[in-house]
Amino acid sequence: MTLHEGKDFSLPPHYQQQFHSPHQTTAQGGFSVAGSMRGDTSMSRTPGTMTGSYAQGSRPQSGGGINNAPTIHGRYSSRHLPYALLDFDKLQVFVDAVSGSPQNPLWAGDNTSYKFDVSRATELSVQIYLRNPNARPGAGRSEDIFLGIARVNPRFEEVKRFVEDPKASKKDRERGIAAFAEQERSMGQLGTDWLDVAFGTGSLKIGVAFVENRQRTLKIEDFELLKVVGKGSFGKVMQVM
Repeated sequence: MTLHEGKDFSLPPHYQQQFHSPHQTTAQGGFSVAGSMRGDTSMSRTPGTMTGSYAQGSRPQSGGGINNAPTIHGRYSSRHLPYALLDFDKLQVFVDAVSGSPQNPLWAGDNTSYKFDVSRATELSVQIYLRNPNARPGAGRSEDIFLGIARVNPRFEEVKRFVEDPKASKKDRERGIAAFAEQERSMGQLGTDWLDVAFGTGSLKIGVAFVENRQRTLKIEDFELLKVVGKGSFGKVMQVM
């Protein structure tokens, strides 16, 4: 998969005031973050942290103070940009944004792809977080701010091409193309598309491609037999190269 860009991200309401003024290097008196907020049923990412969730559509529709972070010559440091947590079949990868703004971050796009071995058909989730400027020292990622989640339903087969019937009329060919495209979309995402962010605002541009492993099954003829290292009731154990 490839992660391209995000747009129109915003802060949860109770973080708006903290980002109203420039980031502070020390925590405010009495401030405590309720763990890592997730958009799924297992809300807490770190054992012992409190959990929470946001109702869909409860966020303000503007970027709020999310862009109110320090810049150097108009550019944001990567630590002030969102990062993504890719989760596929219990395998997780953290991906930092490389440029843009906290509200509209940019990732590496087609320059960097993230590969996952597919053993079963399951969804891919992309969770977006922003580092908390008021997190306690040593908190790691456990107090980062959850901005939302996008869920991808990948298509686990390679691209198919529509084959036109040369004898069909122009209208029939157009209908056939439209029906083929609709059928392809219903089978899952394959290619690059914008997906809405749940439990937050904005959307993510995500690319998905599936490549089948065509490695053939190995046979005894593919090896050079060196010597017999053991014998048993079911056959011989050979050392090969």
